[in-house]
Amino acid sequence: MSFLSIFKNSPEKKIAKARKRVKEPHGDASVRVAACQTLAAMGTSEAIEALLDRFKITVAPATQDESEKEQVFQWLVSCDVKSVHPLSRFLRAERQVYWPVKALRAILAEEEFIDSMEKTLAHLQENPPASPETQAQMIRVIEDLHSSGLEEIITGHLRERDDDICLASIDYLVQHAGDQTRKTILECYLDSQDRPRIKAHLLDCLSEKGWVVRGFRAAVEKTLPAEYVLTRDGRIRRIGGR
Repeated sequence: MSFLSIFKNSPEKKIAKARKRVKEPHGDASVRVAACQTLAAMGTSEAIEALLDRFKITVAPATQDESEKEQVFQWLVSCDVKSVHPLSRFLRAERQVYWPVKALRAILAEEEFIDSMEKTLAHLQENPPASPETQAQMIRVIEDLHSSGLEEIITGHLRERDDDICLASIDYLVQHAGDQTRKTILECYLDSQDRPRIKAHLLDCLSEKGWVVRGFRAAVEKTLPAEYVLTRDGRIRRIGGR
């Protein structure tokens, strides 16, 4: 080791210094952005993990926060496959999932992305994070995608006792409904009598979709609130609604 090398920053020290600046919500925006750019330029797995810390904080004003996160998103995408593993690890451990999911989707082919989301949601179901916001937000971010694997995993989330996770799961399944999903949603409705938010949301969905309650008519009829009726052909309709 030369004498001068003692005074040079190692990559580890450079990353640690930039990471500290990335996570400073009250610091100068230009310093924070420059630190993000430094990490993106380094492009190592460790540097990208540090760059992802920018998503953990919120700065004022909201327009500045959005602008910085959009730029970090672009840098992550420019790092291409080098970002995949850090993003996947982040999604299994952190609750700020919107931008990371968006970045991963921009990098991977659709089949690869769906496979990654299936594995991530299955992991979170088996290893629940401290905040239910993670699963609920992730399901909503990918609600336009469908696979039998995603449907199966998200159906399992209907058993979650957290309302937000359950509501996100309901919205996903209703959007990608087949006959089996109709039955699952009706069973969920019958099981939700002690959960006012879930019951009310399911009634709205069932009424809007006009699904027939075939196979569940007697049980559903007993549970309908006064403002709903069951039509002759077995559809739930809100009184006064169309």
